[in-house]
Amino acid sequence: MHSFLRRFPLPMVFILAFCAVSAVYAYGLGPAQQRSVVATTATNLVNLRTDPVGTMVASAFVAQAVPWMWVVLAVIGLFPVAHRFGNVRTLVLVGAAQVIGTLISEGLLAWRISAGAMPASLRYIDDVGPSYVIASALVATMLYGAEPLVRTARHGHRLFDRVPSRWWRIGAGVALAFLAPHLFSGLDRLGVAAVGHLVAMLVGAALGLIFVRRERSRTGQDGPGTAAGVPRRRVLSEV
Repeated sequence: MHSFLRRFPLPMVFILAFCAVSAVYAYGLGPAQQRSVVATTATNLVNLRTDPVGTMVASAFVAQAVPWMWVVLAVIGLFPVAHRFGNVRTLVLVGAAQVIGTLISEGLLAWRISAGAMPASLRYIDDVGPSYVIASALVATMLYGAEPLVRTARHGHRLFDRVPSRWWRIGAGVALAFLAPHLFSGLDRLGVAAVGHLVAMLVGAALGLIFVRRERSRTGQDGPGTAAGVPRRRVLSEV
């Protein structure tokens, strides 16, 4: 897996897989088949109990509405994060956001059902889509930008050298503002999706901060004047 991620950009793999699934779902399946796919992949309490890993992976690639909007948002969110942190850490960030967002939101729902506050039928809710992944990546891009401390200074990058980090941050902020009504709808009622989105975004912010601090720690360990052979002045200018 590690060698695969080194050879193929994670954002491109995710976007191609999402486009393939979305094309089949939208144009290759009838309404009954679409319903079956959603029922099978939804991260609800029933599916999480029988196949938690498969459900959390598959659900991120199924979008019931406007799937192509998520492709644009994935470009804005995932590519800068992968450039900043690398493929492996980006996978950790968005994967943790998907898993933790799902477990906390569905766990809260399970507790409310057991307490009689919510009907048992909500154990079968249709909770699918890449929104936990995309929201966490957009938050990380908005907060931490696109340039890593060392890699860009060493090698450069045609796209990220031409588009300054601030524009990626602004783009991610605009995307989050656009998504906010969808992401947080029902948060006052502790809706599953809204709680999951909030948790996923907090995970993206927290893990991004951890990665940035580790970058700075490694930079400081290379001596007062250089960072892995790169002049400190140039490295700091990339932040």
